[in-house]
Amino acid sequence: MNLISFRSIRYSMYYTISIGICFSSFSEEFLKQNHNFIQSNSLVTTTLSLENAMDMSEQYSFAAKMAEQDENSSEAQYNASIRNMFPTLSVSSTYLQNSNQVNKLIGTTTGAQYGFPDTTSMTGTLNVTQPLVGLIPLFLGVKANAAQARASSLNKNQSQVDARYNGASTFINAQKANQLLKTAESSLQVSEKELRDAEAQYNAGKLTNADLLKFKLNLENSRSTLIQAQTTYKIAMLTLAEAIGVKDFRSISLQSGDKSVFENKGVKIPDLNSDLTPAYALRFDLKAAQEKVEAAKFSKYQTISSYLPTLNFIMNYTRNFFIDDVTVGNTTYKKQDIQDTFSYGLQLNWVLMDWGVRQAQISNVAAQEQKARYNLENLNSQAKIDITRSYLQLKDAVQVLESAVVSVQYAQDVYDQMKARFDNGQVTATDLINSSNDQTTARANLANARGGLDLAWIAFQRSTGAKLTTMN
Repeated sequence: MNLISFRSIRYSMYYTISIGICFSSFSEEFLKQNHNFIQSNSLVTTTLSLENAMDMSEQYSFAAKMAEQDENSSEAQYNASIRNMFPTLSVSSTYLQNSNQVNKLIGTTTGAQYGFPDTTSMTGTLNVTQPLVGLIPLFLGVKANAAQARASSLNKNQSQVDARYNGASTFINAQKANQLLKTAESSLQVSEKELRDAEAQYNAGKLTNADLLKFKLNLENSRSTLIQAQTTYKIAMLTLAEAIGVKDFRSISLQSGDKSVFENKGVKIPDLNSDLTPAYALRFDLKAAQEKVEAAKFSKYQTISSYLPTLNFIMNYTRNFFIDDVTVGNTTYKKQDIQDTFSYGLQLNWVLMDWGVRQAQISNVAAQEQKARYNLENLNSQAKIDITRSYLQLKDAVQVLESAVVSVQYAQDVYDQMKARFDNGQVTATDLINSSNDQTTARANLANARGGLDLAWIAFQRSTGAKLTTMN
């Protein structure tokens, strides 16, 4: 049963309108007609390239978005730590109902002369506090948060690199699956033709029934291979769609994979020695690890400085809104002259005994600093291995592709010769089928080699800290 659907799909920088036909099952007639999955979904789409896939994956990646929020959070903490060094201005207000049942002087003229409040009282206070000696740990906290903010920014950049690599990987896998699907379809066509020729020779008495059965078995094997290739293709396309944020993978049309991007651009293999040293200064993960060491170091200094006393400048301005005139002896004080109180001075705080709490905190941050240093050393060591490995894999991928291209030509020549000799009765059906299978294998190896070369090229860029792009 065919289901015809009309869809309009929009994703960043790309607009596609697709008309899809979804098949609920694979029938033998469908296989014989040699319709692959893309052909069965008559799509009108914008062709997706490797560069497009990396761009879209970077924009869509949830990991990159979360890393961006981590950066925003770290910047907010950094800004807050800077503002902690500025004077603190606060306002407080109190409204009270004072009971004269407990104290009979409350609410009386005599009581007011001795400082007792009225039955109702309301005060407002303006407080200003400025740390003085306490600025040292605050400053160290700013330095620690600044380093952490830089590390978060670098981690965000690294997550974008990882997202681009994921987009490239899924695109190349989908492209390889597409090429393998085409190879399986072509193999099926060859098997069908071979079976027709074999039936004609069998009817002419030139082949035995056993030979004919071999061709029929080969055809069924080709059909099974095609079904497996279709399944692999759909899984690869689903994975690609998830990576780039497209809801329906049938709206994706892949750029031709007849040649790898590396081949088309004629890229030359870079020199390892010239890229090894600069990579340490370019890789975001190494720079982020270095910033985390700095953050841990200043956090340790900040914790150590907590042993110091804190000296704050304080200033209080208070107004009693319900005060009345006060007469003491022969002197009357007007309320507007006595309703306000202003005081200022210094406040010293010094914790002399905390039962080893701060010492435990210092031990903790010291361990965190050492851990950050070990992590940096480990990443530097792993980076050297990563760069060297990706370089060697790139060189190997170039050689594998060159060999695969030659193998396809040899396999084609062998098959053509075997077909001619089989038609003349010089070789057996098994020889012809084996040469046909060798040809299919060689073409599949070529598809894998082309995809492997592009992926090795992108992986080498990633290992050296370069921007992942095909525009170089």
